[in-house]
Amino acid sequence: MLFALGVQDRMAGYAMSDDDVLPELREARGQVQAFDTEFPSFESVLEREPDMVYTTFNYTFTSEGIADRIKFTDLGVATYQSPSECTGQDAEQSKALTLDDLYDEIDDVATLFDVKNKGVELTESLKDRAATATAALGAENVTLAWWYAATKTPYFAGCCGAPGIMTDAVGAKNAFDDNKQYWPEIGWESVLDRDPTVLVLADLDRGGDGDSAADKIAFLESDPVASKLTAVKNKRYIILEGTTMDPSIRNVGGIEQLSDGLRQLGVV
Repeated sequence: MLFALGVQDRMAGYAMSDDDVLPELREARGQVQAFDTEFPSFESVLEREPDMVYTTFNYTFTSEGIADRIKFTDLGVATYQSPSECTGQDAEQSKALTLDDLYDEIDDVATLFDVKNKGVELTESLKDRAATATAALGAENVTLAWWYAATKTPYFAGCCGAPGIMTDAVGAKNAFDDNKQYWPEIGWESVLDRDPTVLVLADLDRGGDGDSAADKIAFLESDPVASKLTAVKNKRYIILEGTTMDPSIRNVGGIEQLSDGLRQLGVV
């Protein structure tokens, strides 16, 4: 988001799990010194002498991540926690995230960096793209199941995170929208009971169990239970980068990919 707002000249550093950013942001990223790890030490962050620390993940502001927020505050360093995960990954969510939450965060950050006009431009661009992608889509009879990782105890999207944002935007239904966690563990028998129209698969390069889209598809088509899914029998898969399934400006690109995928599969 900071690169998209053009404030890279005011960034003391960045740390993220992905090796890459959106193509149009690579030049901006190249102007900022990265940390060596996603969660650098508290001391190494302070060495950059930041005025503010901004994070998406709740884990960052824990002793296991970087440090509790109070440690920064006590030293006069302001903090901003993205509203998308203030409650933490494993907690039951009281409300579902929406595109408006994303736009509100853009406004917050643009205000903090005194680039309100750029914030408005970014928001309007994202709104236009989402509206164009979903125009006359007709996905109201489509059910999606979002599989993030793991095969024995797979993580599927519950009601309230980024997959919910994208599902609502295209007008479809999330197969597990009755689950209030962001990424609950769901057994394959339960997936078969819901029998979603389409499986949305995260393509991760971490090398873990069922991380890559190729590994997911190989499992789906060989497992005795998963292979019974209608989506598997008809090879109804839509593949998105794993980062797209986290709340961020990438979600609008995910809406575009999802809309295109539904059209190509012939389910809308």
